[in-house]
Amino acid sequence: MYEAAALASVTTSLPGPRSRELLSRVERVFKRHGDDVEVPFVEASKDSWFIEDVDGNRFVDHCTAWGSTPLGVTPERVLAAVRDAHDRYGMEISAYVKTEPVVALAERLVSVSPAGLTRVSMDVSGTLVVEGGVKLAREATGRPMILAFLGQYHGESSYLTAGASTDLAEVTAGHAQYVPGLVFAPYPNTFRAPFHRGPGPFDDGIYLDYLEEWVLVHQVEPKEIAGVLIEPVLGEGGILVPSAAFWERLVELCGRWGWKLILDEVQTCMGRCGTMFAADRFALEPDLILLGKGFAGGGQPIAAILGTEEMMAHSSVGLGGTFAWTPAAAAGALASIDEIEATGALANAMEIERVALEVLGSAVGRFEQVGQVRAAGAYIGVEFVTDERTIRPAPGFHRAVHLAALRRGVFGITQWGKWVYRLQPAINMPIELFRWSCEQVVDAISEVAKDPPEEPVSLLERDGPRI
Repeated sequence: MYEAAALASVTTSLPGPRSRELLSRVERVFKRHGDDVEVPFVEASKDSWFIEDVDGNRFVDHCTAWGSTPLGVTPERVLAAVRDAHDRYGMEISAYVKTEPVVALAERLVSVSPAGLTRVSMDVSGTLVVEGGVKLAREATGRPMILAFLGQYHGESSYLTAGASTDLAEVTAGHAQYVPGLVFAPYPNTFRAPFHRGPGPFDDGIYLDYLEEWVLVHQVEPKEIAGVLIEPVLGEGGILVPSAAFWERLVELCGRWGWKLILDEVQTCMGRCGTMFAADRFALEPDLILLGKGFAGGGQPIAAILGTEEMMAHSSVGLGGTFAWTPAAAAGALASIDEIEATGALANAMEIERVALEVLGSAVGRFEQVGQVRAAGAYIGVEFVTDERTIRPAPGFHRAVHLAALRRGVFGITQWGKWVYRLQPAINMPIELFRWSCEQVVDAISEVAKDPPEEPVSLLERDGPRI
């Protein structure tokens, strides 16, 4: 039995004295940063599936470097590959000078990708591959428009953060460029829907009804759309998992109108959803897949675009850059794929999904503030509401649960203004440890439900309360 309780412990107030001192220094020297109420500690070290802070508190890590370390603290196989490649090649510009790790990684990606994806473009970050995917779709079709979905997050570029919506409008405030070229529909959600009061379940086909009957009639001609930019599972916006029927119909629309299907898998790739790519969960064969975050495997920053022959074999679009696929980053990413396949991590992620729905799902109906629990592999969300009837979002309750879970030694993902608490464990986290973590979250919910915090009058109140 995994003795999680003995390994995760919080013995000081949060932040502890040493963390408090370091956070005060952060305030003095950094650009205005995120609210340290939500991360009230400074990390001292990580090991296996734990973070220890500078005051000796230990937390189970359900952030995993925001998904960039899908196997927990970087496995020795990945570290060794990075070190060896860096010693051998140093820093090299792979867009100009090729090395064996770069070629081997491209071949391996093609071998594990969904059918039809035969080409690879090198890049550095998720933001850049989104830009690249849009360029490729426009080049291939000669069309100007991209169809995207509200609530998605596609990085921090000035153009596409404005253009492709985002998880919170504040991300683009003050620098958004409101330019033509993109059009939106709401992301499919079976729990809450526009123009409907109260909870679902809703048939998520209504979102495609809206697209066909309103957007394509009143806003944009379908033959002006080059591609559909969509997260196969919505991440930052609350872990929403579209139905098979939604995908079947969207794919039919793509075929009917000649739209290219662009899957933003920056957060869902490399086993996060229990399959190597989230596309595999739905048997999708996209025109482009965008990779980042977990693709690095905890090694060095790396990103990529996977595409079909039609999209990439004869493309003249300029992509990549100086730091795209350095030999060390490529070697680490290749070793990470080996590690995922050799250790049964995909099956483990599916077991994580089962346990999440079982343990966290037990809170639905037991606490009226728990609206819905959703999971796709090791990608888990708990949606908090003020009550079962109105299902008004409850960001205050969300934050309070996050802090209560922290005091119990569980570190998840939260942000003021959101109302879905996210757990993103390593895909190879021991099931006993994950179960224990879920039990602590349920215990935290029970504590907060006894005296729920006051909620903001409007979700547009961006400044959360200090605690």
